[in-house]
Amino acid sequence: MGRYTEKEEEVILERVKEYISKNPEASRGKLAIYAGVSVMVLERLENEGRMKLPQKLTTKQIRASTPWAKKRI
Repeated sequence: MGRYTEKEEEVILERVKEYISKNPEASRGKLAIYAGVSVMVLERLENEGRMKLPQKLTTKQIRASTPWAKKRI
């Protein structure tokens, strides 16, 4: 059991669903920032079967998304 109440967890889940509907390509980190919690909290909720997170980004995907990589193209 985490340090969040059931009501707070419901608010977190609502915010995550809202952000995914606006931005389906969002990373786990962006979802966590928008929901106001850490990625570990979202992973715990996923392990409990309450939500489905997007897959982790690979190192290559992370590097390709930086502004430095975009200048080289």
